[in-house]
Amino acid sequence: MRKINIFLIMVFMLLTIFLVSGQAAEKVGWVGPIYKELSDSLMKGFKEYYKRTYGKDIEITFVRPGGWPVCVDKVRAWKGKPDADVFLGAGAPAFEVLEKEGYLVPYKPKEWDKIPDKWGGMKVKDERFMWTCFAPWIVTNLYNEKVLKALKLPVPKTWKDLLNPIYREYIVQTLPYASGTQHEVIEIHLQSFGEKEGWAYNRLLAAQLARFSTGSVDTTHMVSRGEVPIGIAQPQMNAMSARADGYPVRDLLPDKTILVPEAVGLLKNAPNEANGKIFLDWLFSMEGQKYVLEGRYFPARTDIKFSVWEKEGVTMAKHAKEALGVDSFWDLKVGFINYDLALATKRWDEVNRYYEMEIYRKWRELKSSLFLIEEVEGEIEAAKKKGVDVSKADAKIKEARRLFEYDGAYAQARLAASEARTLLVGATR
Repeated sequence: MRKINIFLIMVFMLLTIFLVSGQAAEKVGWVGPIYKELSDSLMKGFKEYYKRTYGKDIEITFVRPGGWPVCVDKVRAWKGKPDADVFLGAGAPAFEVLEKEGYLVPYKPKEWDKIPDKWGGMKVKDERFMWTCFAPWIVTNLYNEKVLKALKLPVPKTWKDLLNPIYREYIVQTLPYASGTQHEVIEIHLQSFGEKEGWAYNRLLAAQLARFSTGSVDTTHMVSRGEVPIGIAQPQMNAMSARADGYPVRDLLPDKTILVPEAVGLLKNAPNEANGKIFLDWLFSMEGQKYVLEGRYFPARTDIKFSVWEKEGVTMAKHAKEALGVDSFWDLKVGFINYDLALATKRWDEVNRYYEMEIYRKWRELKSSLFLIEEVEGEIEAAKKKGVDVSKADAKIKEARRLFEYDGAYAQARLAASEARTLLVGATR
């Protein structure tokens, strides 16, 4: 009798395990840098869709270690055995890096044809199906219109405007390693101004900063709260999101910018590849794109009209239309730089590393060098107005500025500025 009881207990346990495992939720994993509002919206929408369509629950895990570069490094660290199925978010360079290093596989989502191939000369999706844009945006800056008005400062219109001394200590940005948007901003400078001029610009802009933020989200929050009135390197939709929350924030499209195709792709050796593909198909459906907009990102399909969605009760449709001033993202009229994606991909790590080591880590030295140069330049200009022969001092201070801007030789630049001051003193005796 006891043996029979033990046997029945074992059978019961096996049946229980079988039934539980049979009812276990399906799984899918994402990794990427998208904002929490979007991840929450997509999770809600996809879980509802999966349950409705397949009659099962699905468990979604989302690994969000940081900005684009940090997420790329996370995938690299998995070494081809990922803990996620889909790389969700980031622009084209991040996906090009991952594809080049063998971490992506091609997949053509349903409704792929509703996404444009190119816009403004830039790729919106990969012709090999390695990545596809699900939420386009333009690299912009932000400003708090209430604070700028209180400070009686004009709205800066161009990148060069931001170097005006009236904005010193009124600007904030993050590091390119912490933010893919910041990385793209530096690429805009390097590719539109030229490499030497682009790095010179970034040294001068760094001297204008009140501080470095911890990331793009932190920059948005500081501008929204009015702690610093101008924020560099922002996804265009951040202004829409801030205004929807009641903050007096506007986006500031600079004179030189690029499209960022916020993209998605399937990871190689994905542990839940089938569900990853189901998610990608849903993401590009009309339903999925509505959840993109409700997550405060602009949807990518060309057949979307915000006015139609507003009538259908999509909450963010009104804010999107007001933020962009058009009824579809693709109706925008924007002037873009001639962006070299291959070049940006090739020097991805190099640009991040150079900025960190030569600008961020030397920020105090950088500022003290430039401020000394500016002081001596002012003294030379004042002496020149008095009729003093300042030619030798002027030549030396120009050397100091070249050392600062183009060589990043801050100590040598300070020395040259001190020598220019000595020469000026000698000329005035």
